[in-house]
Amino acid sequence: MVCTELSMLAGYHDVFKLAFSSRYLLDFVSRGTDRMMAPSVGQRAPPTIDDQSNGQVNGEASVSDGESYESYGQMDIYNSSPNQSDGVIRAPNGSTLRRNTWLRSSLKRSSNNHENLPNRRWGSFRQTSGKRVGNAVSSLNRSSSFNSSGRSSACDTADDVYSDVSLEEEVLDLNHKVQMLQEQMSMLADNQTNGDERYTRVKQDNATLQARVLMLEEQIREVELRAQEKLRDEERWHREMVSRMESEKQLQLENCAIRLQSIELENCSLREEANRYRTQAEKLRSEVLRLEEEQSRYEANLAALKEELELVIERERENNQTTRLNQQFAEELNQELECLRLEHKKTLEELELRGSGVSPTTHEQLRSKFSQLREDNRRLQEAHDEMQALLLTKSVEEGRSLLTGHQSLAAELEALSQDEPAAESKESEVRIMLKEQQEVNAQLRRYIDGILLNIVDNYPQLLEVKPALP
Repeated sequence: MVCTELSMLAGYHDVFKLAFSSRYLLDFVSRGTDRMMAPSVGQRAPPTIDDQSNGQVNGEASVSDGESYESYGQMDIYNSSPNQSDGVIRAPNGSTLRRNTWLRSSLKRSSNNHENLPNRRWGSFRQTSGKRVGNAVSSLNRSSSFNSSGRSSACDTADDVYSDVSLEEEVLDLNHKVQMLQEQMSMLADNQTNGDERYTRVKQDNATLQARVLMLEEQIREVELRAQEKLRDEERWHREMVSRMESEKQLQLENCAIRLQSIELENCSLREEANRYRTQAEKLRSEVLRLEEEQSRYEANLAALKEELELVIERERENNQTTRLNQQFAEELNQELECLRLEHKKTLEELELRGSGVSPTTHEQLRSKFSQLREDNRRLQEAHDEMQALLLTKSVEEGRSLLTGHQSLAAELEALSQDEPAAESKESEVRIMLKEQQEVNAQLRRYIDGILLNIVDNYPQLLEVKPALP
C-alpha cells in the first residue's frame, strides 16, 4: 500500500511539471492569436476589440505553476446572430460562407453559458497530463495553420464586418478556455498540496511502521530466547519426571509381586473354606427339606385352625344375634309391664272415684279382676326376670366359652411357634389373627360388663337370690 501511494505521488509530480511547461505554450497561444487570426490585405482591424482581448488574455495568462489543462472534446458553435442560421454566415453582399471553411479547428469554442456545458470532472487524471498538453499544443498549431490557409483562400470574398465578428468570437473563446485552464491549474495545485500532505503522512506512517517492525523483531528475538529457555526447562523437567516414573514403576512392580503372593495364599485358604461351606450347604439342604415337610404339616394345621376360627366367629355372630333378640324381647316385656302398671293405677283411681257408687257385686268382680291382673303382672314379672337371668347367664357362658377357647387356641399357636422356628411368615399371620381375636374378646368383655352395670343400675332385683316358694 505504501509503494502504491508513493507511485501515485510520483505520477502527480510529473503531471505538475507538464502543466508548468504548458503554461508558456498557453501564453504564446494567447499572445499570438491576433497574428494567426489577422485579416487579409484590405480588411479592417478592430483595434478596440484586439486591445481588450489582448489585455484580458494577458491578465488571465498569469497562472500559477500548479495549473494544468484538460481537453473537453469538440463542440460546434451556434451563435444567435441575425446573419447566421444553421452554421452558415451570410455576408452583406448576399454570398454565404461556411464557418468550417477557415474557422473550424480542434479547439472549438464552447458556449458562454456555463449551464449548457457538459458535466466535467475537474482535476481528472483518467488520461496522462503530458498527453493532454501535447494534444492541446498540436491542436493549436493545426488550428493556426488551417485558419491562416482558410483566411488566405477566402480573403477575396470576405468583408471587414465578417472579419471583426470572427476575431471577437475567437478572442472570447480563447478567454473562456484560459479561464477554464486557470481553474484546472488551481485545482491541480490543490491536488499537489494534498498529494504532498499525503506523501508526508505516508512517509511518517512508513517511519512509524519501520520502527514498529524493528520493535516487533526485537520482541520476536526476546520471545525466541524465552521459548528456548522454556524448552530447556521443559526438557529438564521431563527428564526428571521420566526418572521418577521409572522409580515408581519399579516400586509398583515389587508391590504387585508381594500382593500376588498374598493373593495366592488367600486363594488356597478360600478353596478350603469353599469345601467346608459346600459340606455345610449339603447339611443345610437336607435341613431345609425337613423344614419344608414340617412347614407343609404346619400349614395343614393352620388351615384347620382357620376353619375352626371361622366356626367360632360364626357361632359368636349367632350368639350376638340371639342376645340382640333377647334384648328386644326384654324391652317388649318391660313395655307391657309398664302398660299393665299404668292400667292398674288407672283402675285403682277409677275405683277410688266411684267409691260408694259401686255395688258389692261389682266391687267383688273388680277385686277379683284386680287380683287376677296382679297375678298376671307377677307372672309376667317373673317371666321377665327369668328371661333376663337366662339372657345374662347365656351371655356369660358364651363369653367364658369364647375366652377359654381362644386361650387354648393361643396356647396351641404358641406351641406351634415353638415347634416351628422356620415358618416365621406363617406365624406372623397367625399372631395377627390371634391379636384380632383377642381384641374381639376384649370388646365382648366390655359389652358384658356394660350389661351387668345396666342390670345393677336399673333392675337390681334380677340379681337377687329369691327364697324358694313354700
